[in-house]
Formats: sequence, C-alpha cells, structure tokens
Amino acid sequence: MSFLTDLILLVVALNPFSKALLSSQMSNIIKDKKDVKDIINYSNLIGLILILIFAIIGPLVFKTILGVSNEALLIACGLSLIIFGINYLFKDEVFNFADKKKSLIYLSIGTPMLVGPASISIITLISSYSTFVYSMILCFIAILLNYLFMIFSYKFLTITPKNENLHYLNMKLTGILMLAVGIQFLLNALSKIL
Repeated sequence: MSFLTDLILLVVALNPFSKALLSSQMSNIIKDKKDVKDIINYSNLIGLILILIFAIIGPLVFKTILGVSNEALLIACGLSLIIFGINYLFKDEVFNFADKKKSLIYLSIGTPMLVGPASISIITLISSYSTFVYSMILCFIAILLNYLFMIFSYKFLTITPKNENLHYLNMKLTGILMLAVGIQFLLNALSKIL
C-alpha cells in the first residue's frame, strides 16, 4: 500500500477525533490547566512508546508465533472500532475523570483509548509488509496528529453551556464515523475471506 493509505489507516485506528473530545471534556472538568496539558503530553508519550513496541514485535507475536492472518487483524480492528462507536453513540460520557489520579488518566488515555486493539492491529499489519523505519515514521506522524488534535481542543474547544449541545452532537457524529469505519474494515476482511 502507499504511504498515504497506510497513514490514513493508522490515523483512523487511533481516531484523534475521539481524543479531541476527551481534551475538551478534560479542560472543562479539570480546573488546573497544567494538569490537562500534562495528561495530554504523557498519554501521547505512552501511546507512542506502545505503538512503537507493537511496530517492532507485533508481526513476530501475532503473525509468526500465533499465526494470525491479515484478515483476522482487520476484523479485530473493525470490531474494536464498532464497540467504541457504539459506546460513543449510546453513552453521554465516554470517560469519567472524577476522582481519578493523574497517573491513572495518563494510562487510561494512552492505552486502550489511544493505542488499543484497532491501532495495534493496523500497525501490526503495516509492519508485516514494511520496514521498521517506515512503520516508525508512520507511528510518529499519526501520534503527532493525535497530539495536535488534543492540544487544539484543549486550547480552543472547551465545553461551555452555550456549546454543550454542539459537543454532544460531535460525540454522536464521532460514534457514527467509528461505527462506519469499523463495519467497512469488517466488510473488507470478509470479502477477502469469502
């Protein structure tokens, strides 16, 4: 596949739109803005480290040792996006920040929200047919895009009583996007199997 196609696949699996929603929600709930920025910085750093680890060992573990096919990886990615999409559609709050330690929030956003089953499946798939340097570059760019979405939302899209309905609509639209992309991943995998 082309670099742009691979990058789009990884960015879709990381889903920076949902993390942007989290950032705007955090900036509304957590009053100390330095804490919000720390959470964004450290969760993206954790996500970067994890996705780089899976870029290195993913093909070895999943494909060589466990014998997982490309289609199975696409199905795993699709199912996880479908599950997250359904959560976004039917819940009013995706992540509850109340009474959580900062370190727990770093990890919760870093994994599984940023680097979870979908992005692990996609980077394993990409790493199985490309070089490590290629996969590394993709990981850095995708995490950087996610980081920029989160920082932009933190700075400019805080939730206020005036835009609360817009935030709610954005959350539902993100859920529909995740659901549609997840179903498409499933259909692509099934068409290759059948």
